[in-house]
This record gives sequence, C-alpha cells and structure tokens, in this order.
Amino acid sequence: MRTKRIMMLTGVVAALLTTLVPVAPAVADAPPPSTRAICPGDAEKAACLLRVATDSTGRTLRPAEAAKVTSGPLTAKDLQEAYRLPVDLLGGGQTIAVVVPYDISSAEQDLAVFRETNGLPACDEVFTCFRKVNQRGGETPPPSSPSYAAHAAAGLDMASAACPNCRLVLVQADDTSFANLALAVDQAAAQGADAIVPMWGVAEFEDQAAQAAHFNHPGVAITAAAGAGFNTDGRQLLPAAYSSVIAVGGTELWRDPAAERGWSETVWRDTGSGCSLYEARPSWQPRGDCGSRRTVADVSSVASSQTPTQIYSSALGGWAAASGTPLAAAFIAGVYGLAGTDSATPAGKRLYGGSRYLFDVTAGANGSCAGSNVCAANRGYDGPSGMGTPNGTGAF
Repeated sequence: MRTKRIMMLTGVVAALLTTLVPVAPAVADAPPPSTRAICPGDAEKAACLLRVATDSTGRTLRPAEAAKVTSGPLTAKDLQEAYRLPVDLLGGGQTIAVVVPYDISSAEQDLAVFRETNGLPACDEVFTCFRKVNQRGGETPPPSSPSYAAHAAAGLDMASAACPNCRLVLVQADDTSFANLALAVDQAAAQGADAIVPMWGVAEFEDQAAQAAHFNHPGVAITAAAGAGFNTDGRQLLPAAYSSVIAVGGTELWRDPAAERGWSETVWRDTGSGCSLYEARPSWQPRGDCGSRRTVADVSSVASSQTPTQIYSSALGGWAAASGTPLAAAFIAGVYGLAGTDSATPAGKRLYGGSRYLFDVTAGANGSCAGSNVCAANRGYDGPSGMGTPNGTGAF
C-alpha cells in the first residue's frame, strides 16, 4: 500500500497556468475529487471516458481551483519533464492524427490557446502544424456537434504536449457509427499520419474482426484508450483490444523530491484493463493470466483524476483539469510522433522490446483479482500499466 503523502501548498496559486507545480496528493488512498463525465450525446454507442474536475455543484473547476484539491493539473512542461522527453530535438516532419466524429469548429482556436499558454510553437503560416479534414480527406466538414469538442481538444493538446514539433491533423468522421469512424482512421493513415489516436471507444462485439483491417496500417502507431476499470467479463474496448493497436492505460503521477526520478507513479485505480473476449494475444505480449487472449493494456501514462492534466476547450468554457485514458492515449501518440516510426517493426513489438526505456510501474491496482497481474501492478508487464510509462523515446 502506498504511504501517506502530504500535499504541500505554499503561497497563492499563480494565475498563469504554466506556473502550477504538482505536488503529492494529500492522502494516497483518499477518495478522488469530484468530477463529471464529458459524454457525447449518443453515450449509449461510445464509452464515456473523459472527465473534468468540478465543485460540489458540478461546475467545472479552472486549473488554479483544481490545484487546491488535486495534485495538478499537470502542464505540458510537467509531462515533458516527468517522462524525460527531448521535445526540443525531435518530432520535426512527423504527423499525429486525432480522430473524432463530427465537425469541431473551435478546434484550431482552442489549440492555439493551449499552445501559447504552454510555451509551445504556434501553428501559423510559418509552422503550419494544424489542419482538419473529413473522413474522405476533403475540407467540407461533416455536421457540427459540440459533443466531441472536449475530446478533440484533449487529443490535440496532449499530442502537442508530447511532441510540440509534430504536425497535427484532425480527422472528422461523418457520425459515430463504427464503420465511419473506422474509415476516418484509414483516412488518417492516408493523410500521412505517423501516429493516430481515436478519441473514442466502443465495447467489443462478435463481428469485430471484420473491421480489424482499418486499425492495422504498417509503419503507423495507432494508440487507443484502455477504458475505465478492471473488466471481469472479457469485453474490452475497441479499438484498444485489437492486437494491432497500442492499448493505453492510466496512471497517477506526482512530483516527488524523494524519488530518484523526481516523480512517483502508480496505477490509477480507475484505469481499464482485462482480457479481450475475442482477440488473440500478439506474439510479443507476455503470456499471462489471459492465456491465449489479448491482455489490455500495453503501455500507460498519467490519466488520474487526482493528478489531472490541463486542457483548453471552448465547450468546457475554457481551461479545465481533465482525466481519463483518452488523455493518456493521445499523449502516447505524441510520444510515438516524437520518436519517429520504424516501418519494419510493428509498434507493439518495438514497445515490448524496449523495457529499459520505460518506467516500470510497480504499485497500485484497479480491481480485486486475487493477485493476478491483470488488475494489479507488479514488476515487468501487468494489465493496468502495460510495460510501463515513457522514459524518453527509446521504446517508441
């Protein structure tokens, strides 16, 4: 069990978001702060995974307010430091695609605010690092909907935080049907994306193999949210459950002067993990308690509501302290973009062979599974944190 950690807040939290410094949570096993789910209008079709910090009335807390009840929110610079990312040296020429349904009219403006406040290079006429297309690759937008605006913002912001020099393309599907979302992933690959993050997830279904090819593009890393909570019925989220996709779990991350790394990290109690109902274990994944079936997840990064990250979305009224595995999936897509791609080696195989370039998460659990590593952290591979979290870009 993690030891009790005392939050040390000194002075008044600065107004500028980039000056927020995360410290250890007040009590490691304290209940998570109040949050609300950012659900799309058709939540029965898509898993509701993105959350923001709120007060007791449900009002979205701004980062300075959230800093009083959480160990965060983490800025882009915090994430770069915690995961030792050489953001000033790499990423040029790489493209990361964020896939959502519907048109997000505020996406470019929201991204500009996030990047400016976090000291990232502007997407302008000199560095044309943002564009958006529909699922056919054209500029005519699909129907507009605010339902996924925060998901688009979270994806673009976290990809930017990991790879400020990468170019971003927002691919907007016609609607939330799995068929159109899958075609949007194909279009992301056609647009030259080196890494793709679908900012949505749906439960596994019997005929899912018929759509698997849309999520298998050699030389392209596709990252997807592992979901929320330890799943005991064998039904994971798609596309994360596909063996060609990097399933990304969530951790709790806080600044810790006593740690050699300067940060400490545990499994987030609400991250997703489990055994796929239909997908076979890829050859490079260790054989564990799921036997011949695929285990979720493969890798992880911060996603906890106790150590949230900052995002900017007009749909949320501006700045918010966000949590959820879609944030981690987008950040890991950014790390793949930062690292560059290797078309000769599948992204998953490369990841599992690069343990020396990952921080091994060895504490925490997201369920009770009689000591199984499917829901509890241990040394080496485990379901909730996968192979661990980024320690530079060597594993990617």
